[in-house]
Amino acid sequence: MSNDAQIRELQQANAKLRADNATLQATIDQQQQTIDEQQSVLEDLQRDFHLLKRSLFGHRRERFEDPDQGMLFDFAVLGEEETTAASDAPAESAAPNSEQKKKKNRRGRQRRVIPETLERQRRERKLDDDEIPAELRGRKLRRFFTKAGEWIEMQPPKLIVIEEYVETLAIDNEDETATEMITASRQPRILSSLAGPSLLAGIAVQHFADHQPYYRLEEILRRGGLTISRATQCRWMIDLAGELSPLVGLMRRRTLQSPLVQADETPVMLLEPGAGQAKTAYLWAVLGDASAPYTTFYFTEDRSRAGPVQWFADYAGYLVSDAYVVYELLGEKSLGRIQLAACHVHARRKFEALHVLGPTQATSKALGYFQRLLDLEDQYRDLSDDDRLRQRDLCSRPLLEEMKVWFDDLLSELRPRHALRGAIEYMTKRWDCFTRFLQSGSIPMHNNNSEQAVKNPVIGKKNWLFFGSPRGGEAGSVLFTLTATCRRLKIDPHAYLTDVCERLPLLARADESSLSSLLPDVWLASHPESQLEMRVEESESKLSRQRDRRRQRRQALGAA
Repeated sequence: MSNDAQIRELQQANAKLRADNATLQATIDQQQQTIDEQQSVLEDLQRDFHLLKRSLFGHRRERFEDPDQGMLFDFAVLGEEETTAASDAPAESAAPNSEQKKKKNRRGRQRRVIPETLERQRRERKLDDDEIPAELRGRKLRRFFTKAGEWIEMQPPKLIVIEEYVETLAIDNEDETATEMITASRQPRILSSLAGPSLLAGIAVQHFADHQPYYRLEEILRRGGLTISRATQCRWMIDLAGELSPLVGLMRRRTLQSPLVQADETPVMLLEPGAGQAKTAYLWAVLGDASAPYTTFYFTEDRSRAGPVQWFADYAGYLVSDAYVVYELLGEKSLGRIQLAACHVHARRKFEALHVLGPTQATSKALGYFQRLLDLEDQYRDLSDDDRLRQRDLCSRPLLEEMKVWFDDLLSELRPRHALRGAIEYMTKRWDCFTRFLQSGSIPMHNNNSEQAVKNPVIGKKNWLFFGSPRGGEAGSVLFTLTATCRRLKIDPHAYLTDVCERLPLLARADESSLSSLLPDVWLASHPESQLEMRVEESESKLSRQRDRRRQRRQALGAA
């Protein structure tokens, strides 16, 4: 074989080896890509697994305490001195002084005082003859009673039958065989059933406010001497919700007339007749501001945007919510009519979850920014909207701008699939929404209030499990609106609903001016005795403890 032939053969073999090498390298690259993807999926699954374990078995507290936090921020630069006078003075006046605090016993518990409003029964125990010394018997002695103690007894639910009689006037005419009858008119009732206003209100409160399922209420009522089946109770509540719909409709309209609303949603199970299974429906909470202090609910059979688009069709103002795509579409389609304000607490949770999985300097610093922002908001709590806006421009805006610069620098260093990148981009892609609270002092930094509102059905569905029909879901949204608003305003829901059920049949339901007297806040102004003072004191005490704890932390960090 000639040299040229050998060279050609070697060149062909070399080309074949190069092709094989390229094929093998492509296979290796593909396998490495598959390994990287599977590793990424494995890391995501491990992260989700740890978060799931934490949600099931771990603590729910999201408080962040970093001993090195004092080195991350310079309090004086951020205006701590300027805000001290404006923030600490109201906090000190809001906190109860030592003379107003209730006395505590040696174990630290407050002494329980039985309210004077409770019904009292007097029991007298007379001296037996054996208890009187023999030398005193037969003598004329002064006898009187002294109060030795008091305790509380409870009676089981008591059902009362109201027998209604109407006065009738009989007129006998001498020249006629028939007798003329004049009968007093009956007072209209909200439902033509065996249930009176207080019973309907009691079932509604226990089911929608106290989360008792109907079968349990059936047992409770049976102990009171009457059996009311769960089907009957359900039918009563659906009919009652239909009668209360004009009032709830007025509350919804007033809520959507307020310049700021908060929104959130929660899934509920809905039975599908004939399908043999349940599907996921949704209850949506929409909260008004101080001008319309109502917590309204809506029901939809899915999570599509059809419902919110209909409710917010004519709304103009600020909408505080999470980053669910339906709310973002509302802002985009409204052409500026609806201004979205994002929730900083939702954004914080993404960093907090990463911090729980593995604390890093980046997660600690991010949580530190959130802690500082929320602490500033706590100092602004008692200020007017205008003063709060000025303090935000002075203190919160520089801190938020610094946070944005740090986010941008960090994004330039992180790899594309880094877990921290997702948490950061959640905010940076919606930065206008996260800075919306800097436009008005009335805009909160979070939608915690709407999250707390949806806890009403969230706790309830663990007991009653599902809605039996779409009509049941609509009825639930009506009665949740009334009971949740009572909870928000700290009103006795049974007293309120009983009065509404008694007075509503007497009013012109198409007339908003007549219905407005039954709005919860208007009703409370004329029935101050129905204010739950215990809840008011509890809220004030909790707020005072929170502010004291935050003030102590600020002082400790400032000293560091």
